[in-house]
Amino acid sequence: MKRSLRQDSGFSLVELAVVLAIVGIIGIFVWRWVVSTREPLQRPAMLRQLSEAQAAVEGFVLANHRLPCPATNSGGSEACSDATAVLLPWKSLGLSSTFGQLHYGVNRGGGVDLAVAPAASVSPDLNVDFTGMPVIPTYPSFSPPISASATVTAAAARATAAITAAGARRAVANGLDWCHVLRRFASNSAAAGILSAGNVSDSMPVAYVLIHPGENNQFDGNNAVGASATWRFDFPGRLQDTNYDDLTLAVGPSDLDARIGCVGRLSEMQATAQGAYAAYDSARVMQEYWSLRVYDITSAESAVQSAEAGVATAALGLALAIASGNISIASAANSEGLTTFTVGVAAANVIVAIAQTVLAGLALDDAKEALKVAKEKQAATDAYAAKVYDTFTQALTNATKLDVKGLNP
Repeated sequence: MKRSLRQDSGFSLVELAVVLAIVGIIGIFVWRWVVSTREPLQRPAMLRQLSEAQAAVEGFVLANHRLPCPATNSGGSEACSDATAVLLPWKSLGLSSTFGQLHYGVNRGGGVDLAVAPAASVSPDLNVDFTGMPVIPTYPSFSPPISASATVTAAAARATAAITAAGARRAVANGLDWCHVLRRFASNSAAAGILSAGNVSDSMPVAYVLIHPGENNQFDGNNAVGASATWRFDFPGRLQDTNYDDLTLAVGPSDLDARIGCVGRLSEMQATAQGAYAAYDSARVMQEYWSLRVYDITSAESAVQSAEAGVATAALGLALAIASGNISIASAANSEGLTTFTVGVAAANVIVAIAQTVLAGLALDDAKEALKVAKEKQAATDAYAAKVYDTFTQALTNATKLDVKGLNP
């Protein structure tokens, strides 16, 4: 009976050993499976964090017209005066403290500081001086002076208000002005001190860069150099190995230009402002034409006055001719031979005077008709002038609205 118990106990130990061996083997497989699947599960989370940080950085640009400065510590606030700052300013970006582990670099060298608010350089009127443009010219030296109609005067006043509004935007900086700075950086990306990603032998200029320390939670490769005058971040997409598991997201000036909408907004602003400038040219040409119409009316009025004077002169000549004829007839009693000749001459003078009077009257009619036509042309010119001024006003107003909108949706 005792032997049986020992045999049963021995068998139980063997079974236990087998079970433990099986559990151990299963544990090894499970551990290897966890290790093999751990990196793929974490990498998407790292990439999501970089993507969220990128969206926050570019949202900061839309709100503040500049890129954020790096932070110096885990507090997460910008430190624009500290050249050694290398951390993402998560608090300034409205992110959680978990983003404080990211490195962040922004170009502040090469004469183009992308973390500084831009100067006002993009103007809705393309910095064209429109002052005085909507003034209808008059000619006070002529009598009577010709003035514009109420319609034209009102249109000119609207154009003046649009010019004032556009001029006020010249001193206001927004995202469009920062886009201009970004493009200047893109054209000067080979300058010394430009932020770059890569290595000593090969690198590319970047507007800003974000780096995740990877699974080992420490920065490797060029990312581990720290803040120095020669700091170069590694290329995005650098192959991962046992010595490097960082994830880098670098955005070049051209990519950033397109991502935040600089391309479309600046193009739209340029086109609209150029349209305002073209309308300005049309208005100036219209003003010259309006001036000619004013001169035409003034000349026609002078012609009417001259024709009226001609009619008066002809009428006076006719009166004198008739009086001369009457005198010739009255002298017939004294000299019968001379009277016939004198009367004939007097009659001829009367006929000539009548003809001159008729011609003077026709000239007066022609002058009045010419004045009527000139005034009709002036009325049509007034309507055209109002349309030209309103076209200019609309174009300049649209450009001003685009400048106010900036990069905002």
